[in-house]
Amino acid sequence: MKNVFHCIFSFIFINSIEAFNNQNLILHRRSGDVQVIGKNAPLYSQKNVVNFTRENSVTRKISPPLPPFPNGDCGGKIVSISPDKFDKPDMTLLQPETIFLPPRPIEVWLPPTYLNNEKSQHPVLYVHDGQNAIEDSSSWTGSSWRLAGALTRLHERQLLRTPPITSENKHTICTDSLPILVLMPSSEGDFLPGMRRRHLEYADLSNPIASAHADFVAERLKPYIDSTFRTLSQKEHTYAMGTSLGGQASVNLLLSHGDLFNNAACLSPCFQPGTVGSVLSFVASNAVGNVLNPNSKEQNMALKGKRIYIDNGGDVDDIKVPLFDLMDHTSSQHWWNPGYWWLDTQLQPSIDMMKMALDALKERKIIDFEWHRYPGARHNERAWAWRIDKPMLFLFGHRDGQ
Repeated sequence: MKNVFHCIFSFIFINSIEAFNNQNLILHRRSGDVQVIGKNAPLYSQKNVVNFTRENSVTRKISPPLPPFPNGDCGGKIVSISPDKFDKPDMTLLQPETIFLPPRPIEVWLPPTYLNNEKSQHPVLYVHDGQNAIEDSSSWTGSSWRLAGALTRLHERQLLRTPPITSENKHTICTDSLPILVLMPSSEGDFLPGMRRRHLEYADLSNPIASAHADFVAERLKPYIDSTFRTLSQKEHTYAMGTSLGGQASVNLLLSHGDLFNNAACLSPCFQPGTVGSVLSFVASNAVGNVLNPNSKEQNMALKGKRIYIDNGGDVDDIKVPLFDLMDHTSSQHWWNPGYWWLDTQLQPSIDMMKMALDALKERKIIDFEWHRYPGARHNERAWAWRIDKPMLFLFGHRDGQ
């Protein structure tokens, strides 16, 4: 029996070596997954392929990772922070935050490189609807975005940039490309009957609850995160992201606290008129100039240098979103959810308006903006998980000359 086992093992081993010689075989150390990519498979354009150098100086070309990405913390650590950590001594019962924003714990994902290097400093990504970002079991549909899985795989392939930072005394700071993730859960329940708290917190800034939420993130949460963890606190290294209304909430941080937040990713965003109007006003003030609008220079500075990513799915020409996808209903959690097949198509007009405004600002070299369309994609966590690496590459990937 032992000889039979040895024969089988030898056969598998020899064929594995042959497979390695004919394929790009990639082992994901933290997830334990193995990905096989044919050497001649035209999966990605050459510009998206990077060189990976092993210790024996053999250089092989590594393609970006393919979904599905691993679930869970992927070798990192999730720290839960009690809401009383954010209390201010001068807080009163009449302040908007106290009235409108129910206290809730916030989780922070510390990447593996943070745990392995006591001197590393990291960029920070503030994640709206954070309960849906990393762990399937915590997502309301039973499927998460697999955000940590995508980031760690991109890092394994050296597809994330490590920006050189020099301190005031001219010493180089030890930086790392993997961001810390601040997972901000959306509020549950109704503010009033029929008025969902999440919809109010993530509304446009004309809503006082949305304004209070943006102030909370910028003025209370961010200072705590920067003082507690090893972060790169400059605005260039501070990011926000979200899906659906969470995408709008991410743009809110750029509009209201542009001195602290510089980058945003919005997947299948729901942009309300107030947000689109705010961005259009920047376009108009830039076009009119200081003669008709004395404050145009200050207004344009609020978005100057910002980096914004938007994507969405929906119906495109002959490619329609299917009315039913069995995989949306296989989870024991909210298996009855409709899959939201109609939403990305319904939200397209507001995205078109926002895209027009951001394209105009990009043409004037005020911002960096990127938009992608995924024909037939649904408006839910499973759909976002299959493309979550794309906004991460825009925000944290290599740029020209870096």
